[in-house]
Amino acid sequence: MIARNASSVQGISIIVLFPLTFLSNAFVPVNTMPDWLQWVVNVNPISHLVTAVRDLTNAGTVGGDLAFSLIGAGVIVAIFAPLTVRAYMRRT
Repeated sequence: MIARNASSVQGISIIVLFPLTFLSNAFVPVNTMPDWLQWVVNVNPISHLVTAVRDLTNAGTVGGDLAFSLIGAGVIVAIFAPLTVRAYMRRT
């Protein structure tokens, strides 16, 4: 509701997701990173999503990372859905 058009929403999304992707285990194994960066990577939700997808595709197993990713997505929706509806109702 803050952005004026779809391309603005896409730009804002990239600004948020770009650093999170590079601070995850998507490209480099966690054990090769410095200790301080390992902590950041281990709390990054993108890392949990990547690990869950890897577990599902490689071994076909469902682990705690999938649950963490789904719970995280649910928390984000629970926080931002009411805020978005409220902003929409003010605007109309």
